[in-house]
Amino acid sequence: MSANHKTVVVTDSSRALSNQISGSSSVLLLAPLREAPDDSACIDLLTHEPPAEANVLSVTLSGSPTERLSIWQREAGSELPTRTAIVDARLAMTNGPLPTSEVGPISVRGVPENANLYDIGFVITSQLGAWKNADETTRMCLHSVTALLAAYDPERVIGLITSLNDLCEQLGVIAHHHLDPDEHDEETVAMLRPLYDAVVEHTPDDGWIPTECERTATTPTFRSTVPPPGGAAKTDPDRPETVPMRYSFETVLELLSSPRRRTLLYHLKDRLGEEIPLDRLVEDVHDIDRSLPIRDAPPREDIRIELVQIHLPKLQETGIVRYDADSETVHYTGNRGLESLLRYVETIELGG
Repeated sequence: MSANHKTVVVTDSSRALSNQISGSSSVLLLAPLREAPDDSACIDLLTHEPPAEANVLSVTLSGSPTERLSIWQREAGSELPTRTAIVDARLAMTNGPLPTSEVGPISVRGVPENANLYDIGFVITSQLGAWKNADETTRMCLHSVTALLAAYDPERVIGLITSLNDLCEQLGVIAHHHLDPDEHDEETVAMLRPLYDAVVEHTPDDGWIPTECERTATTPTFRSTVPPPGGAAKTDPDRPETVPMRYSFETVLELLSSPRRRTLLYHLKDRLGEEIPLDRLVEDVHDIDRSLPIRDAPPREDIRIELVQIHLPKLQETGIVRYDADSETVHYTGNRGLESLLRYVETIELGG
């Protein structure tokens, strides 16, 4: 990937940052982690809109949810956005009370024990998908890319970042990711810069230096296989088995971003080879969502319209289903890689 850059130096205050890069959907924040400039710039980017006009998703891989909340309170006060969610993606989680009673309701979501990047990506994507039709602007903080690179394969981290940035652009989400430049060599930082619409770097002498980037090439993706939940390779019992996945990682994240589409996919994966009448499919999806406390269950006719106008065309476009509008039937095209991932995600979301 290559990028063109336009540099604007901001030396007065981090408060100018959100205005200087207001047209950017994805921002890389380069500063030593857990220091005052990093914290103040983070909150500045999250509070471009008044709290009543914003939803905020905070993804933490280092500090606890309580620590991330305390930074908000110190920098922005006690008023929270309309919706606030914290994804606790730390590998070594520590339990601690979150003082929600004083500041309002906060949703805190964890990831499975020994989580991989698919787990983290799924939790983030499902939360962003839940806010997809909200009237407020959604802003996201990922703290931090440094922690991701310390725990996971760099190529897979690049794939996750690229997929999330593309998804945020599609959903109208404004996201920033933290990176401590002191923890990485220049080559690593240079590799990450073109993945973002803008890079904001703090220097002791010049303050904050925003650099807007024009992405001009296709973005990298994860490799075309995915490990199924459990199971071992026949040639190496210590290595997870892999099966073909013919969809890019960003496509998978987009497919899973809608709760209704996840319900549909969970159901279809067990109906391989069947010609399913649309009415039957609507009834099944309605019954499943109605039985789940985490789902809303609108009237059947609303679900039917949603399936016909949004989800079935999307699944047909990616080759997952064939939908015959004349006969109103749906045929699921099986793929072991997708079904393996769906079983895994279904277990994460619904238990079992």
